[in-house]
Amino acid sequence: MLNFAPTEEQEEIRHLAQSVAMEQLRLQGRSAEKNGDISAALMQTLARTGLTTPFPEIYGGSGRVEALTYALIAEELGFGDGGLAMNVLGSLLGPLAVALAGAESQQELYLPAFSDEKTGHTQRGSFAFAERTGGYAVADISATIRLEGEHYILYGTKRDVIHGAQSQPRVVICRIEGSRSLGGLCAVVVHETDGLHIQQDVQKLGLSAAPSAGYTFDNVVLQPGSLLGTVGSKGVVLAVSLANILRAGVACGMAHASLEYARNYAKDRIAFGRPIASYQGIAFIIAEMAMKLDAARLLLWDAAVQWDDGADSETLIRTSEAAHQQAVKIAKSATLDAVQVLGGAGYIQDHPVEMWARNAAAME
Repeated sequence: MLNFAPTEEQEEIRHLAQSVAMEQLRLQGRSAEKNGDISAALMQTLARTGLTTPFPEIYGGSGRVEALTYALIAEELGFGDGGLAMNVLGSLLGPLAVALAGAESQQELYLPAFSDEKTGHTQRGSFAFAERTGGYAVADISATIRLEGEHYILYGTKRDVIHGAQSQPRVVICRIEGSRSLGGLCAVVVHETDGLHIQQDVQKLGLSAAPSAGYTFDNVVLQPGSLLGTVGSKGVVLAVSLANILRAGVACGMAHASLEYARNYAKDRIAFGRPIASYQGIAFIIAEMAMKLDAARLLLWDAAVQWDDGADSETLIRTSEAAHQQAVKIAKSATLDAVQVLGGAGYIQDHPVEMWARNAAAME
């Protein structure tokens, strides 16, 4: 029988993330959305906790990443504020891909800067996954590299790349030309060069606290050593599946925040002499939110456990994509349900649920 109970250490880490989320992220959500980015002070606070340095200790990090531990962290950060959570985790996914798929020389080049005690909180990485013609599924990836002489040539597009305009490493998930299987999946580090067109996202519906950009690759000539590891390596699968797991964690956190906020509001709001939570029309909405959240969270934890246990590539991709799809689905429905429970109050900025609904919609 599967046991998803956190270890004592994981529970302590979760409580730490929860504390930071409620005392920092929840309070700064609105200002971060207005400013379009996370504050340097908040990034420094997060760096001091060790939550943002899941890299090998040899490079100054807090240790090898564990998917279940970081799924718990992602949910707590998403519970605080989804936009800020995606800002933080979106930056980590680039160096994490290097840690999981890159050669030792590549890890030595990119990872130490993120763990530096003085300047680590200023570093930004990026991870280009989704494309304009698809979502966060490996089957939708069509960006392609081909080998010409001694150089790889990259062409295709990417969208919604958090920190995509200014980041290092800028990791792009693509395929080797002629392959549609997992064996042709690869990750490359792209530097600003001829053929790379960056379009910064403006007037976003949601996740405004996480600055993002889109890419167009017009036969970009990659520098030597840009390919992380080898084509079709397990490390690339680990990076892609971990990205979906962490995004699913944030989405579950958004749904959890909406559930808690709507439930508390319904208990306090009096209509016709009694709390609106006592009316079936409201009670059923809240009960369904809780039920769907538990189902999505179960898929998330299953995917994270499979990742930590070293499951095969097909299993990792299948379970992580299922967890991501369901988590984003419940995040969208739960945030809209929270707006509905609040009624007219749900549409004004006195309450955060309208921002949460926009953030959830932007997760797809």
